[in-house]
Amino acid sequence: MTVQVFRQLPGENSGVVYSASNGIWPSLYGEMFNTKVRLSGMAIGTQIGFFLGGFAPAISASLIGTGPTAWYPVAAFTSLTSIISAISIFTARETFRTPLDKLGSK
Repeated sequence: MTVQVFRQLPGENSGVVYSASNGIWPSLYGEMFNTKVRLSGMAIGTQIGFFLGGFAPAISASLIGTGPTAWYPVAAFTSLTSIISAISIFTARETFRTPLDKLGSK
């Protein structure tokens, strides 16, 4: 019984993690644009990100080497993209006390 429960956990945890990220990014992106261009800004920005992110496996496959340290270049690439993502998030404007009609305006 215990082994069967642990075999199911990775799939269930994947759903929780996937749902958590899908609950955050729409609100973050939506607050970056004013209401006149919010839908277009979110859609275009998201699709460009998905397009570029789709190449990550191909880039990783081209970076991987041979031997026991073959994973180092892929780890460096992943670290670099994570750092770029973190910088982007930390430099985004905080809109906690901004009225809805003022979101996205300078």
